Amino acid sequence: MTPTSYYIASIAQSFGYRRRNKRLADASSEMNLLREAEFHLGQHLWEKIEPIEDLSVEYWNLRKLTKVHKKIRAKLNEMHAAEELLIEQRSAIINEFSQEQTDLETKRSNYLLYLEELAYERNNLILHAKEIRRAHEGMITKLEVLQKEGHPVEDIAKVEASIANLKNEFRSLKIRREEMVKEFDEGDKLIDVIDSQLADFKQDKRDRSRAVFQQMGVLNRDLSFAWAEIGDVEKKIHQLQSDVGRYLSRNTKRNPLCAQVALEQRTMVEVMRLLRISIVMNNKLADFK
Repeated sequence: MTPTSYYIASIAQSFGYRRRNKRLADASSEMNLLREAEFHLGQHLWEKIEPIEDLSVEYWNLRKLTKVHKKIRAKLNEMHAAEELLIEQRSAIINEFSQEQTDLETKRSNYLLYLEELAYERNNLILHAKEIRRAHEGMITKLEVLQKEGHPVEDIAKVEASIANLKNEFRSLKIRREEMVKEFDEGDKLIDVIDSQLADFKQDKRDRSRAVFQQMGVLNRDLSFAWAEIGDVEKKIHQLQSDVGRYLSRNTKRNPLCAQVALEQRTMVEVMRLLRISIVMNNKLADFK
């Protein structure tokens, strides 16, 4: 707001044309702009204010805080680099390739396939043994009938020979079945050994991954503390720089040192002066009776 517009608005208000809410909103908006300008002015010029005695506290505090900020920022950069390295390590552990583990998995698959084929053979053997048992029972019955009916010795001998062959075949199937039982036991034991070895591989990978994850947890906690610390420092720096900008902008005409320091920002200083005048005029209009 300019002085001219202020007088016009004052005259309008004297005739009952009041816009109090607009004046308050304008004053609030201008105050925000002024505060932002004070911060930027102080941010640009604080390193030059050492000769100004009234700003010595702000100057030395800002020197101290900027060093602290730089130190924390360097620490944050180191921790972020460490975090990236841990992420890479964990990813490498998860995606790592082990030829020994692959060979074990292949061996396990081959044994499972063999045991599956062995189970198929065992089922066929059992079915065949049942057929032999039925044939043997039939031959026994046939032999009894032939002997009772007095058939020739040659016919009886043929049946007896068939019975003997069936017994031998059944005995062979029984031996093979016992061998298969042993093969199943050995296969199951071998699968258990392989499963245990594979579990050791997986557990080792989990343990190493968990160790890295725990390190990441500690690092994330430290990062949170560092971010909170740097946020607090930045807040203090922001406040001090705003104080510097406010003092410089208000004292350029009263203090030659302030004028000299703010010379390169004189346009901004003038805008800030006009903003303060406008804020005062808007507040007066808002409180006009």
